[in-house]
Amino acid sequence: MAAETEGKPTLLHLDNSQSQTILWLLEELEIPYDIKFFERGKSGANKGRAPESLKETHPLGKSPQLITASGRVIVERSAISAYLIDTYDSAGKFKVSGADDAHDLVRENELVGFAEASFYAMAMPALLLHFLGVYAPLVVRPLTWAVSTMLRKGMLDKEFDSQLKYMNNILEGQEFFMSDGNPTRVDFVMIYFVQTLYNNKVIDIAPYANVKAWFERCFARPAWKRSIEKGNGFSRGV
Repeated sequence: MAAETEGKPTLLHLDNSQSQTILWLLEELEIPYDIKFFERGKSGANKGRAPESLKETHPLGKSPQLITASGRVIVERSAISAYLIDTYDSAGKFKVSGADDAHDLVRENELVGFAEASFYAMAMPALLLHFLGVYAPLVVRPLTWAVSTMLRKGMLDKEFDSQLKYMNNILEGQEFFMSDGNPTRVDFVMIYFVQTLYNNKVIDIAPYANVKAWFERCFARPAWKRSIEKGNGFSRGV
């Protein structure tokens, strides 16, 4: 357990990481909070990696980490989002309505699971293939691009199409995945994966009009813009 944080949560925030979506949620909640900045390595073997100092509060040394007012350290975005919404969203702006099976807690957990398991399971090999082409030596780069493109089209693109159609259908007639007014935990978890793939040109969301509109709607929110201003750098493109 970390030290108590004087009645407000503290976000341990790493540049260019999933922590940006927690910073967005904190801004949406409009609560007092502290933020401690960490930066990725700039060169050598640790280039792009989180600093060892993040292991002082959690053995995995990843971000985001949230230190609660009582000093408890919470990791993983879905858990942090659930804690912040349950603890600080007294007005219920970001909670599911529970009006029916499509808007209850079971459905929310189902869609968070879809984002973190099914969709992310496709995202990781797709990004690895993408980075294979980006970082290959110049002399072999055309070949690696050709191979990675062939593998992606043969193994991943059809599944991405199925998943994006699924997401597009869920968003039909509503602004967010489980609400027509404000984002819920599903949106705070999902946006990072979609943005990372889209910004790296691994997927194209243009054919999925509802997904594209949702994507733009999230980033147009004043709280998202404030989170970018308060962060220490965020760009999910290579």
